[in-house]
Amino acid sequence: MHAALSTEPLACGSALDRRAIALANVRWFRAMAWRALRDGAPKAELRAANARAAARIVLRQVRRDALVNRLVTDVLAIDD
Repeated sequence: MHAALSTEPLACGSALDRRAIALANVRWFRAMAWRALRDGAPKAELRAANARAAARIVLRQVRRDALVNRLVTDVLAIDD
């Protein structure tokens, strides 16, 4: 069986790459929250709330990254 993991780091140079990775992480956390509520394990509500909070944190960081990227792009465009 082949390994699912690669030894090379992800190439996440562009803003679109970082956004795509962040959105995949948000989907994963939301799916984890959904599974936590349905698996019947102890403290399901707490685990689901933690997964949803993690998704919100990722979204907040992506929005901040987009804002910083936009500001830097504007400043660099002014200097030209």
